[in-house]
This record gives sequence, structure tokens and C-alpha cells, in this order.
Amino acid sequence: MAYVAGLGFGLMSGAFSMINLLADALGPGTVGIHGDSQLYFLTSAFMTMVMIFLHTFWGILFFHGCETQHWWEMVAVILTHLIVSGSTFWNPLYVGSLVPSYLLMFATAAWAYILSGGCTRNLLRSLRGEYLLQPHIQSRSPAEAMPLRGMLGGATPVLGEDMACFGAGGMP
Repeated sequence: MAYVAGLGFGLMSGAFSMINLLADALGPGTVGIHGDSQLYFLTSAFMTMVMIFLHTFWGILFFHGCETQHWWEMVAVILTHLIVSGSTFWNPLYVGSLVPSYLLMFATAAWAYILSGGCTRNLLRSLRGEYLLQPHIQSRSPAEAMPLRGMLGGATPVLGEDMACFGAGGMP
């Protein structure tokens, strides 16, 4: 539910952003004339993309905060939303809004991944490229790469060492 709600808000935000961008492109003037930046349309597209992703991640974080009654997670979502929205006031200096927004997007993506049940160790291994550098993992089928080794007294399944995230019954 959180993924769908976040993605829905993101796509709606992106649709409105693109409609406004297309309205700017139609005229009566052309952006980039009289000293304006020639990168307006390109940076607007990148900002739209980051907002779509951020809304998806914010949806996951906000729903998790509501379900677990961690109010600070909901406050963090609202504050980061205000920070990213406020950074667009620096748009004549496009680096001032895009770079912080993308850094915040990567941070919220990692946070949402971990809250969704992802493993920190697997996230770090994939960011370091360890899965890409180990051909023995890629050459196996998914059934061989993640074999279930059995149930330990009703606990969560223990996965193979390549993708192991949860032990005998809990979060890492």
C-alpha cells in the first residue's frame, strides 16, 4: 500500500510538473533568452524525476511511521519534503537545488529499503559491486542462489550465505 500511495503521489507531482514545464515551453517567450540558463528544461526534467522517486520513498517512510507509531519518522518526511521544495527557490543556481535533492533521495532510498525489510549488508555489498564481481553467483539460477536451508522452529527461513539477511527469527 505504501509503495502504491507514494508512487501515485510521485506520478501526480511529476504530471503537474511536466504540464507546467510544457506550458513554459509554448511561450510567449523562450526560456534561455536574455541571460537565462539554457539548462532550464533539462534540470526541470531531472528535478521531476527526483520528486517522483522521493514521493515513493516518502510514502514508504510515512506509512512505516504510522504503523509503528514512530512519529519522528513522519516529522522527518515532512521536514525533508519542505527542504526539497524550498531548495527549488535556488533554481537560478540549479546545482543548489539538484545536488542536495539527489543526495536526500539516495539517503531516503536507503532508509526506505531498510525499513521495507532490506538488509544493510546486502545494500552495501551491492553498492560496492560485489554481486557483479562474483561470477559464481550470476551463473546460478535464482533457486540455486537462494536455497532455503530449513525452518528453525517456526522462525524465518535462513537463506544461503550469498543473500542471507535474516537469521533465526529476526531483523538484523
